[in-house]
Amino acid sequence: MPIFARTKMILQDDCWDISGPEMKWSYSGPNPHLAYKKIKDMFLTVWNVKESERVQEKEFVWDREGKKEKFNVSWEISKDVDRFSYIYSRISISGEATETENGKEGKLNVHIDGVLRTEYPQDTVWERSIFYEMARVFWHKVLYQEQRRNYQDECRKLMKVFLEELKSFFNLLPKMM
Repeated sequence: MPIFARTKMILQDDCWDISGPEMKWSYSGPNPHLAYKKIKDMFLTVWNVKESERVQEKEFVWDREGKKEKFNVSWEISKDVDRFSYIYSRISISGEATETENGKEGKLNVHIDGVLRTEYPQDTVWERSIFYEMARVFWHKVLYQEQRRNYQDECRKLMKVFLEELKSFFNLLPKMM
C-alpha cells in the first residue's frame, strides 16, 4: 500500500527488464469482448487482490452501434508486498466485436505494464536528517536490495501468468496446471 506522507522518496523499477515497462498482446478471433469479465476474475485468482480494495477501473468505454461493439477499458492494480514496497500495474484492453451468424468476431489489444515501487516517508525532522538517510541507504543497499529483486521477479511472474492465463482463455495456449 502506498505510504501516505506529504513528502516521500519513491524508488521505482520496471518489472520487465528487457522489453521495457510494457507488454503488448493482440488477438483476433471469436468473442474478444469476453476478456473484460475474464480479466476481472483474474484480479483475485492471479493477482490475489480484491477488486474492491486494490483495483481501480480508470476508464470504461463500451459503444454499441447495431451489430458492432467497440470497447476500451483500463485498470490500475496495487499489490502490497511489504511495509515499504508494492507492485503497481496498469492493464488496458481495447478492441471491437461484430456479431456474425456464429457469434461475435473481432479484435482485442492488451497492454500490461508494471513497476515495483518502494516509498520511504520523509515527513519528520528525523526522517529528513543526514543520520536517518545514512542508515536508510545502508539498510537499503546491504539488506533490502536483494529483497527488492525478489519482488521484481514476483512482479514479472504475476504479469506473465496473467498474460498466459488470458491466452489460454482464448485457447491460444494449453491450460496451465
